[in-house]
This record gives sequence, structure tokens and C-alpha cells, in this order.
Amino acid sequence: MEIVASRKTALLLGATGMVGRELLEQLLQHGAYRRIIAPTRRRLHLDHKKLDNPLINFDNLDRYREIFRCQDIFIALGTTIKKAGSEEAFRRVDYEYVVHAAGLAQKAGANQCLVVSSAGANSESSFLYSRTKGEMEESITSLDFWSVHIFRPGVLVGKREELRLTEKLAAGLTRAIRSVSPTLLGDYNPTDADVLAKHMIDAAQTIAPGVHFHGAGSLIAG
Repeated sequence: MEIVASRKTALLLGATGMVGRELLEQLLQHGAYRRIIAPTRRRLHLDHKKLDNPLINFDNLDRYREIFRCQDIFIALGTTIKKAGSEEAFRRVDYEYVVHAAGLAQKAGANQCLVVSSAGANSESSFLYSRTKGEMEESITSLDFWSVHIFRPGVLVGKREELRLTEKLAAGLTRAIRSVSPTLLGDYNPTDADVLAKHMIDAAQTIAPGVHFHGAGSLIAG
């Protein structure tokens, strides 16, 4: 199906993170989008004719309902318990912000939601991280979007503003294992942030209704 150039508006949440920065760069260059709304807490150091960068407080998303008018919402919000400072603060970002934003976009007329989750997401997991991601997925898929794409990358690989030593070591180990046996790790294979971003944007152009899950095994360059 041929894409009509420069017609859609994309809303991107998480534009300052590793995946979010890749999404922003690629969305700005993509012909299907005439406007990219990327709300952040602090001003982005980027000037582009397509970019709208409103400053918001994620704890009060209801105050910014006007920015949620879009066709496609891309959500790449995420943190760690260590960075957030507590389990409660972690859940606020990885569950509450994500689900609340998706709900506002759906009510404002968004057709598609494309969200970054994680390999191992399971609402019944005994691990907080996996359980939170699983609960987020269940809440997102219960919303009345025409199409939902949930991406479950393995260890994310790319340029971060902050060093996460554990993730760097895990990525190195999993890459070594993959070099020996590409299929051994399955959906726990490392996932390049730029490749993940491309798959997310490509998925938004497929005109595929329903709920779709994308594991790390499918999130490879090509």
C-alpha cells in the first residue's frame, strides 16, 4: 500500500532515551509524517521544521490533552529501579506514565500505539521489572486502539547518555553467545536501538489491525 507523504502526526514519548532518540531522528526523516510531537521535561537541543517540543510534567499529563492529538503514538518510556530511586517511582514511569499517555492519545483519536516493552514481560512474574512490563502490556492492549504493536527487545544496545555497566556487560555476553549460536538466546538476543526504532516505524505503516507482539528474534537488521 502506497504511503501518502507528509500527512500523519506522530506523538513520541521518551524522546531523550536511547530508543527515543533513534525514533525521533528517524521519524523526522520519514515521509509519512508531517509533524512530530515530542514532549519532554527539558528542551531538546534540536531544531527541525517538523518538530514540536512542548515542555510537560509527566505527573500531570491531563493538563496537556491537546498534545495527544495524533494518528500514531510511539512510547519509549522506561527507567530502572536504581535510577528512579524506588520501586514505586520505577512503576510510575514504566506503567503509569505509559498507560495514562496511551489512554489520552486513544481518546484524542490516535489509531495506533507502538510501545517498547521487554523480553520476559509477564504480569504474573515474581520479578518487579518483568511483572510491571507485563501489566503495562495488558493495560495497553485493553485500550480501544485500531492497532497495537508491542516490542519486546532483549538487552538494548546503543548510545546512552548514562553508563549502565550491567547492561553493557550483558550485551557483550549475549553478543558472544549469539556469535556461537544465533538461535540459542531467542528473544533474549541483544537488540540495537536504531534497528528497533526502524522496526517500530515500519510497523506503523503496515496497516495491520489488532494486537501484534514483536520479540527480539524479529528485531534484527535487514
